[in-house]
Amino acid sequence: MTPGVTHWFDLTSQPSAEEEKAARDALWAANTAAGFPRDRQGLSVLLRDGEGTVVGGLVGATGWGWLYIENLAVPPELRGAGWGRRLMAAAEDEARRRGCTGMRLDTYTFQARGFYERLGFTVVGQIEDCPPGQTRFTMTKRLDRPEPAPEPWPDAAAPRVTITQTTAQADPVIPVLVAGLTAHAMPHAGRSNPESFNLVVRAPDEAVPVGGLNGSFFYGWMYINLFHLPEALRGQGLGRALMARAEAAARARGCTGIWLDTFSFQARPFYESLGYRLFATLQDCPPGHARHYLMKRLPMRLPSDGEA
Repeated sequence: MTPGVTHWFDLTSQPSAEEEKAARDALWAANTAAGFPRDRQGLSVLLRDGEGTVVGGLVGATGWGWLYIENLAVPPELRGAGWGRRLMAAAEDEARRRGCTGMRLDTYTFQARGFYERLGFTVVGQIEDCPPGQTRFTMTKRLDRPEPAPEPWPDAAAPRVTITQTTAQADPVIPVLVAGLTAHAMPHAGRSNPESFNLVVRAPDEAVPVGGLNGSFFYGWMYINLFHLPEALRGQGLGRALMARAEAAARARGCTGIWLDTFSFQARPFYESLGYRLFATLQDCPPGHARHYLMKRLPMRLPSDGEA
């Protein structure tokens, strides 16, 4: 050491275990002095094959009343079979058992933001160009605000809903959509006004619609005016099915794209998980909230072999 120098530092990419522990202990000592002692407890949910070999899973830890999910991985051959949801559900159940206030994680544009949004996570912050050309999203889900369980469908053995498509301006689904959206928006934004391409959702053997989607075509674009499902039908993929049906109709019409608007208290993350991107925002519309405009371009279908 240099005489008279009381402290110094060196930069290293390979500190010893003892050096790394000493640096961490200094931070935890400061946290403890501030009234927040370390209470980290690991939480892992391991995915195994038939022979017991770990092939994926979830790795995280709880501390200070939150679960932080560090890694989530499902091998490609098992994706789409619900394993990711099961791993997340198991971790959430244990986090609730430990009395956690919420869950947090980080994901990137090339990873699974839409997946986490479908599980109830929301983006609370993001870092652009991390890595270069991509975005890192920090997402959270509160566990101290339980969602009410949906009412069971009257006849569990029957199909839960049917979907029909109409073009009638006076279709009976319009007042149902308006009533549903108005009831949801009234506490936030007051009364809104409606308009026609319709996807109608009905209960089995029932003539009265319970929800659906209303849109219109103009200038080579589809505009989605109204979209509503009652609470009991949410979270089951029906909303995605309606949006997919609308997109198919837009493609059949040769539309350049689809656009819509949603309020800050509605479903922006849902639309973004379907590929829509924000192109404009009106602040204080209504006062205290924001109105987001989103769009999704529909690439032209190239003619296949044998077509003119």
